[in-house]
Amino acid sequence: MTDARQRFDRIYDRHFEAIFRYVLRRVANVAEAEDLTAQTFYRALRGYWRFRWTDGNVSAWLYRIATNEVNSHFRRPRRERGPDPSTVTVELRDAENQLAVHRLYLDLHRALRALDPADQALIVLRYFEQKPYDEIAPILRRRPGTLAMRANRALKKLKNELQQRGIDHEELRGILTPAERPRSTGRNIPAQAAP
Repeated sequence: MTDARQRFDRIYDRHFEAIFRYVLRRVANVAEAEDLTAQTFYRALRGYWRFRWTDGNVSAWLYRIATNEVNSHFRRPRRERGPDPSTVTVELRDAENQLAVHRLYLDLHRALRALDPADQALIVLRYFEQKPYDEIAPILRRRPGTLAMRANRALKKLKNELQQRGIDHEELRGILTPAERPRSTGRNIPAQAAP
């Protein structure tokens, strides 16, 4: 096995779970998340030789590929894209056992899908993946300050979407495990702003 292949195998082992979790939260379907994650790493392997290595950029590079794969997936004109509640209920319980209230999660996912893809990615990266703005910036190719302002606006849009669907955003706090709740540092959006 070549050195480059061994390095890529280490990247795969280190980042697979996080990329899969991110994709699963975007598509809310285990089978689709598996396919899109595989496609993400396939594209990463094909483009590995072109990647300019700098510290800390591997993760952003993979998240950017995964974001593009998910966005492309949702642009494809095939079957209705909403998750099938009967299938997702069982799959999410197994794949995401920390999401205790799967119905609310699906409602949140449907409301999230009503936002534009950039806002979806930002909310998932920030509030589910717990990434600080300076890590999200290279993924979405925006400055951290711009992302903070955009996140605030996206959260307001999400709250409005939830209200239109008759969902109290306060109920959703039970879905987020402590590891998924927004961190409370000075640069973050206040907890009351989070869905």
